[in-house]
Amino acid sequence: MVDVMKVLMKPPNAYMREVDEKFVKAFLDVVIGLVLVKSRPASGYRIIERIYKVFNVFIAPSVLYPTLHSMVKKKLVVKHKTTRRGGIFMLTASGEVWLKEMVKALSNIRFSMMLLTGGCEEYLSSTSLLPLLVSEDLEPPDDHPLLITLRARRTLP
Repeated sequence: MVDVMKVLMKPPNAYMREVDEKFVKAFLDVVIGLVLVKSRPASGYRIIERIYKVFNVFIAPSVLYPTLHSMVKKKLVVKHKTTRRGGIFMLTASGEVWLKEMVKALSNIRFSMMLLTGGCEEYLSSTSLLPLLVSEDLEPPDDHPLLITLRARRTLP
């Protein structure tokens, strides 16, 4: 007979790893931007290395470079050639503005989770990803969609 609990239960670190992996893959452009803010400028190899060090998620060059080239096309990142094939990537001024807005939008997700969990900030701060996105002194955003809806219904001041 199969022990259902053993099948359903993963070690806690497995869940964090799954979330980190999903986040990195879904928001690879944001993660690249964060790497370039931290260790500017950087080669593709250095970006892969940094992502692996922080998230323990390996991003293949075949995944990284199309994203980097898309970011170059959108003028979020600029590439400076260093060798015939290689180069270093750097966040542009418009890339920095974009990154700040994306991080702000992602912090709204944290606030939504806080609302959904009834304000269990201790629970949220124990996750591996959220402290990387926003500071500890998180202020509720006035423009959060849920707050706007609740104010419209006059459930909140």
